[in-house]
Amino acid sequence: MSSVTASSTLTAQVQRAILDLIDVEGLQPGQSLPSTAALSERFEVSRPVVREALSALHATGIVELMNGRNAIVRQLDDHLISLFLTRALQSTGEPLAALMEVRAPLEIQAARLAAERATTEGRSALVDEVDRMAALADDRSAYALADLDLHRSIAELTGNPALLWFTGAVRHRVYEAIVQVRQHREEHGLLGVEHEQHEAIAAAIAAGDAPRAESAMREHMASVAGIVAAIESAPAATPDR
Repeated sequence: MSSVTASSTLTAQVQRAILDLIDVEGLQPGQSLPSTAALSERFEVSRPVVREALSALHATGIVELMNGRNAIVRQLDDHLISLFLTRALQSTGEPLAALMEVRAPLEIQAARLAAERATTEGRSALVDEVDRMAALADDRSAYALADLDLHRSIAELTGNPALLWFTGAVRHRVYEAIVQVRQHREEHGLLGVEHEQHEAIAAAIAAGDAPRAESAMREHMASVAGIVAAIESAPAATPDR
């Protein structure tokens, strides 16, 4: 094994060890890790290796590095998931369809969990949110944003941070898809169907009916997936000469 490869492997091992330390000791965002010297002694590696590992974790948003201070655990955000998904979707010939294949099962599970776990206040707020969306039906952009907010609210009601982070990570790409889907609905006289579906989802969650909430979200996701397939299978427009 070359010295470069050996160094890279050792650095990766220390990265994983630091992540384990954060997990095992329950370090929260804003809390400090042990000093570089202490980590060097703990993992029995040189200080430069520890610094390299910390720099890599800083680059991926796990820790914050500041001169003269120990590394600090950062608040998790969704930018890494968003970057990964964007790159992955760009490599497919049908990015919207690929996005829906990833998104649909999570949205369906979120609806079920929301119905099971939401508080009385949360259920009521969700119904009110859908009611307010009705006034935005003729505004493609405004309704698309409200649509995103509704799905985020459902994710929040699950109490599952991973679902919430995923919803945030795909928000930009989903917004693009929703706008295209609404345009398709407008062109084919289907506008309003999605709001009826949103009402059915919210009503089922508000009633605490998990199977019905899951079924309503499944129907909604299938409807959107069908339109996405129609959009991406349509022949590209030929530019005027």
